[in-house]
Order: sequence, then C-alpha cells, then structure tokens
Amino acid sequence: MFTIGLRYCGGCNPQIDRSRIIRDLKEGLEKQDIRASFSTNKHGTFDILLLMNGCMHACLEEEYGRTDYRDQIISVRGEMVDDLYMQEEAIPGFLIEKIMGLF
Repeated sequence: MFTIGLRYCGGCNPQIDRSRIIRDLKEGLEKQDIRASFSTNKHGTFDILLLMNGCMHACLEEEYGRTDYRDQIISVRGEMVDDLYMQEEAIPGFLIEKIMGLF
C-alpha cells in the first residue's frame, strides 16, 4: 500500500469537479487492485503528492512546487494534468496510469 498526499486549492474558480475526479480515481485504483490511501494531513508522510487545482492558475504550485518531493508530484490544473490538456472525464484514468507508472 502507498499513500497519496492530497491537496485542494481554495476552489475560487473551479473548472472541474475535483471531488468527482478523486472519487473516480479511488474507484479506478480499486478496480486495478492498487491499494492506496489518501491523506490530507499536511504533516504526514506520503509517496505521491496530488495537487488538485480547480483551474489553470494553479495556486497550489506556489506552495508545493518547490518541495523535496518534486518528482512525485502530480498536478491537476483545471483540464490539465502536469502539462497535458485533457477532457475532465479522462483525468481519473490518466492519473491511474501515471500512478501505476511510478511504482
């Protein structure tokens, strides 16, 4: 089992349904028999940090973009994951593939 640190922006300009994406991500990981726990604890330890920015402004990048975990950060910025544009409904599947590729 691995831990995914989950951070949400303030949600002032959401272009995507962040909660639905996380729900679909959790369900998809379970279907792939990938055991993962999600933590919003800012002081906890984790294997991957998932930044859920509601829009492309990506406020969370300012706080978490310069951490020691840079290689394990996945950033959702509205309809973008890292630097790739995609439809909102494709984001959970892409995240699953990306996570599987890290382990």
